[in-house]
Amino acid sequence: MTTPDTIASIAAFFTMIGYVPQAIKTIRTKDTKGISFWMYFCSIIGVIFWLIFGIMISNIAMIFKNIGVIILGGIILWIKTSNVLKGKEGNFIGSTFLTNILRRKK
Repeated sequence: MTTPDTIASIAAFFTMIGYVPQAIKTIRTKDTKGISFWMYFCSIIGVIFWLIFGIMISNIAMIFKNIGVIILGGIILWIKTSNVLKGKEGNFIGSTFLTNILRRKK
């Protein structure tokens, strides 16, 4: 492996591993109140594009690690979306947060 490949592999590995604790906690508790829907949504979209880039340059490490992030982040996003749709927490836009701010100003 060349140095750029090594750096890419290390970066991809730590990005993927960073999702593991949150995924485990979310799967066990189903609690996503402290998780931002939009953060995970944007993150997954970004990782999909990194996966496409990895495929375009034929970087196997980047491909597999981005697939891992998509799976782990996707699980979290799925549970978050399910909780929002079931009415267990706010909504997708974050208007609950805005409503609380507006109430304080009155």
